[in-house]
Amino acid sequence: MSSRKARVVALAVFAVLMIFALHHTTRSRIPTNLDTEEKAQTLVTSNSLIDSNNDDKLDAAINHQISQLGTDSEAKPEGKPETAESGDFDPAKELVAIRALSPVVIFSKTTCPFSKRLKALLHDNYQITPQPAIVELDRHTHGAELQNYLAEVSGRRTVPNVLVGKSSQSRGGSDDMMALHESGELASSLIEWGEKSVDVKPVEAPSNV
Repeated sequence: MSSRKARVVALAVFAVLMIFALHHTTRSRIPTNLDTEEKAQTLVTSNSLIDSNNDDKLDAAINHQISQLGTDSEAKPEGKPETAESGDFDPAKELVAIRALSPVVIFSKTTCPFSKRLKALLHDNYQITPQPAIVELDRHTHGAELQNYLAEVSGRRTVPNVLVGKSSQSRGGSDDMMALHESGELASSLIEWGEKSVDVKPVEAPSNV
C-alpha cells in the first residue's frame, strides 16, 4: 500500500512540474520589453508578400479592380477606418519599431488592389533578403494615425507606400515599382536605396523544356 501511495505522489509531483514548465515556456516566447499595446501592434506586421502563388484568377481580379480606378495616385480616399483611442500612441516610435523589422517596409491595405498588385509583383518576380515587412494599415490598431504620420515624413499618403533603407522618403507605390520593374531597374534600385542592407535577385522563369 505504501509503495502505491509513493507512486501516486510521484506522478502528482511530475504532473505539477510539467504544468510549471509548459507555463514558463509559453511566457518566455512573449518579449518582456513590450507593453500590452505594443504586443498587439506587432501582430499586424508580416513577412508574407501574398497568400497565393501565381494565381491567374487573383491577378485578373486585381487588374480588373485597378482598371476601374485608374492609377494608384488617383485612388479615391476610403472612408475613415475604425481606430482605437489614441491614448499615448506615438507614431514616430511605432515607425522606428516597424523599420527595424526589415530594410524594406511596405505599408499596405488588405482591400487595396494596388497594394495587392505590388505584393504580387514582388512575390512572383524577386527574391528579397531580408524579406519585406508588410504593415496592413487597415488592420493596425492605430492605422489612421500612422498613415497621417507617414504622409508627413515620407511625402506619400496613399498605399502602397514603400520605404527602403534608412531614408524616410517614400520610394513610391504600385505604379512606380511597376515602371521600374518593366525597365529592368527595380532590383538595382532597391539595392541602392537599401545601401547594401538588402539583397534582391530576380526570380528566373521556370523552363518549359
